[in-house]
Amino acid sequence: MNYKIVKKQAFRVLEKVEKHSTAGGENQQTVPAFWERARADGTMETLLQRATDGTLMFGICYGNEATEEETFPYSIAVPYDGNEPAPEGFRIREIPAATWAVFSLIGEMPDAIQNGWQQICAEFFPTSGYRQSLDLDIEVYPDGDLFSPDYRSEIWLPVEK
Repeated sequence: MNYKIVKKQAFRVLEKVEKHSTAGGENQQTVPAFWERARADGTMETLLQRATDGTLMFGICYGNEATEEETFPYSIAVPYDGNEPAPEGFRIREIPAATWAVFSLIGEMPDAIQNGWQQICAEFFPTSGYRQSLDLDIEVYPDGDLFSPDYRSEIWLPVEK
């Protein structure tokens, strides 16, 4: 497992948010479908036009604590340093400063990200001495061919010893 521990300052994102269900692993189909809709309906174009860094997109999962509802908010986001208000249907959110475990992944989407999560849960948390410190995680998607076997992405998890 390829990872590093880094400190990051607080940063802002512009994001579009949907709720997804974890019941029966449903989110493994609905989150990729959200990305497909975002490509088709202009969401990604709107985000990238306002992005501070147009080479990065984020998938942000909020609410990692287990709930009876088995749902969580998930956003498609970009780094944002602008002063304009969010367009209708979007929001601006500050991600707090934290220490992050940054996992490097190689492979096509969504398999690489889903396999990365399985490995993090099965190997990293049980053996590293770290625990998650904030109620969110970030998938980082640099510009490139998401369906290439050589595509490089990351998972950022806020952690503490």
